[in-house]
Amino acid sequence: MAEYKLRELATKRIKQGGKLVKAKDFQNEDKAKHFIEGDVVILNDFDNQFLGKMLVGRQNKGVGWLITTYQDEYWNDSLVYYVLEEAFEEREAFFNSTETTAFRLFNGEGDGIGGVTIDWYDHYVQINWYSKGIYEYRHWFFEAIKQLLPEVKGVYETLRFQTDDLEPIQLVSGAEAPDPLVVKENNLNYAVHLGESWMTGIFLDQRDVRDFIKTQANGMSVLNIFSYTGAFSVAAAVGGSDHTVSVDVANRSIELTTEQFALNDIKVEDSKHEIRVMDVFNYLDYAAKNDITFDLIVSDPPSFARTKKKMFRVEEDYSNLAKQLFKLTNPNGMTILSTNHSGYALEDFRDDMVAATQELNGTYYLIQQFNLPEDFPTSPDEESSYLKVLVFYREDE
Repeated sequence: MAEYKLRELATKRIKQGGKLVKAKDFQNEDKAKHFIEGDVVILNDFDNQFLGKMLVGRQNKGVGWLITTYQDEYWNDSLVYYVLEEAFEEREAFFNSTETTAFRLFNGEGDGIGGVTIDWYDHYVQINWYSKGIYEYRHWFFEAIKQLLPEVKGVYETLRFQTDDLEPIQLVSGAEAPDPLVVKENNLNYAVHLGESWMTGIFLDQRDVRDFIKTQANGMSVLNIFSYTGAFSVAAAVGGSDHTVSVDVANRSIELTTEQFALNDIKVEDSKHEIRVMDVFNYLDYAAKNDITFDLIVSDPPSFARTKKKMFRVEEDYSNLAKQLFKLTNPNGMTILSTNHSGYALEDFRDDMVAATQELNGTYYLIQQFNLPEDFPTSPDEESSYLKVLVFYREDE
């Protein structure tokens, strides 16, 4: 097994519990370019003392993940079984819940093995592979799931790394899931569509935010931009919102959002729950010109988006977007700003959004922050705790 020395800062990060390893962490960075996907290499510190073992699996975050800090522990099917068993035991409360039937079973490096996540959708499982390296060992994971969770009805996989000769989304064992598959989250119903795309219909990591919106939305008018299937809007409507507007550029958002409302016995009426298929930025311009404001606004944009007339990059453009949203927020109202961009540090995101409020008339307070929920454990790596959600309150004028 080949051995490679890390730089001093990387050594310190690994000793503090970090799992992600980048090419620049190696004293000889050029050698990292030639690592073979799926190989295990030994990491030594700058004094050439053993640090741990890394599984090579390139993704946008780095070249691999630390899999053990023990010299006598090996990367094999037994290790995978043991790590998954521990993770599943940690989710016992979720397995026993009748109120929530969709959650994260295994969250990559936070549960001990980076580059792979596993989600549970009411007895159906979806595995997400983020690198070719970890994908080489998929059969170990399939077998462990089969043994540890015999009640699973079907297993799907999605390949989130670039490939030309592999099926990116497919059922790998068991029965196909109903379409839609209806799951529960805090007693709300949501439709998911397995085997169709990377996105299943609901982002499980936003569970706490949806619950917060449900508790706050009574009597409020709510704007949900980049709304996807309207899950935030549904939570607001169930919570007693007087009026919701869901805006997304995708044509299918009408069908999917209507489906989510119907599953919760809410009729979509133009006067009360609007679904608009249009460029979000065009809608914001329209709202500003027509003095349309809201009591609660929620924004969860993609890290990068392009429409016919607009390009949006979270790190560069979120501040301007936030200013527009703050202006459309009524006094005594709230603006919820979210990003899942792992490269946008929490401190930078928070500072940028606070700075945006200071350029406007009115007084805004950052009153709450959400990160990943409990079934999404993380490592100390900055990239691991990717979800950042800020809640701002606009003071009465």
